[in-house]
Amino acid sequence: MSVSTRFFEILRMLGRLWSDLPLLGRLLRAWKRGAYRGLSPRTVIALVGALLYLVSPVDLVPDFIPGIGFIDDAVVLALLLQTLAQDLAAFRVWEQSRKEV
Repeated sequence: MSVSTRFFEILRMLGRLWSDLPLLGRLLRAWKRGAYRGLSPRTVIALVGALLYLVSPVDLVPDFIPGIGFIDDAVVLALLLQTLAQDLAAFRVWEQSRKEV
């Protein structure tokens, strides 16, 4: 895979981040309330791992570097959302079914 192809793939993941992040927030709120119980142990482990990386002071690209400091954090979030794609799709269906009732 060429560097430019990989770069555009990362940009696509970052774009999906903006649309899926609110869905992830709604999923976590529904799970916390006990309304949604469709999270697998794999999902919980991925969420905890990503959260630990995001709050950790040790980064691949230090956050204090202007302009690029948060790129690694955005990539971790995008990879998390890619990993959780099936869970997010199932939650989206569950959420739509509750709106129809």
